[in-house]
Amino acid sequence: MLSILIPVYNTSVFELVSSISKMAEALTIAYEIIVIDDASTASETLDANEFLYELKNCSYIKSKSNKGRTATSELLATTAAYEFLLFLDADILPASPQFLKNIIDNHKQASVIFGGIQYEKTPPEPQKMLRYIYGIKREDRSFETRRKQPHLSITPAALFIKKDLYLSLKIPVHNSYGLDILLTYRLKQKEVPILHIENPVIHFGIEDSEAYLQKTYEGLQTLAHLEEQNLISETYRPIQRIARRMQKSGLSRGYLKLFERVLKKAEKNLCSPRPSLKLFDSYRLYYFLKIKQDNA
Repeated sequence: MLSILIPVYNTSVFELVSSISKMAEALTIAYEIIVIDDASTASETLDANEFLYELKNCSYIKSKSNKGRTATSELLATTAAYEFLLFLDADILPASPQFLKNIIDNHKQASVIFGGIQYEKTPPEPQKMLRYIYGIKREDRSFETRRKQPHLSITPAALFIKKDLYLSLKIPVHNSYGLDILLTYRLKQKEVPILHIENPVIHFGIEDSEAYLQKTYEGLQTLAHLEEQNLISETYRPIQRIARRMQKSGLSRGYLKLFERVLKKAEKNLCSPRPSLKLFDSYRLYYFLKIKQDNA
């Protein structure tokens, strides 16, 4: 019935897999857990995940080279034995012991189910505040908010989807950050209904601010590339619509010159214990416009 798929890179999944395994056993459903390690480099992580070899209904595969999350997810899906897939990121935990039951209880209602993402109430270290605040303010969305923008409010961090549907999306398997947007876009293109339920996971994998800024830049490069290749609409995301208006009105060059003057101060704020999300939005817009200008 259900294939639970977990891509892993330098993360211990002992707590996640142990809890999910117990939930599945309690439901007495046909299930499998497949974990693919994407060539982790941390020996302590590899050691911690050795328990997977002994776990019931679990397959543990180690890739010889780092292929990236999208390629690993594709391999997980093609390896899966069952018609329903549940993708789980390695750095999350279900918020409720009824997490799996809530999905199974609703699985006949839709081909895609998403239950939301939450973050811990206790803030992390000061050097991780940007990712934490962004998660709290922009990703931790209520059930009502998610229903208003059903496709833009999902993420593969904890996504239930039918196997044949997922494979039909044909997501490119390039090793680049930010390809999740293509999955949501193609689901919207196909007019696939998204069932949003109240069934969140808690995201624990908080990068430090410098690493998150680098990931943000890589994600903007991917977004610009997808747009240039006509793989997504140039008006799909709010940042694309703003950039398009600025380019058409001739304001983009002036904005780039102006923000260039404060770029270092902006980065200092974003890496501080009290980063500004409004400034982060301006920072992202600057780099998106710059990438598009450089690629023109």
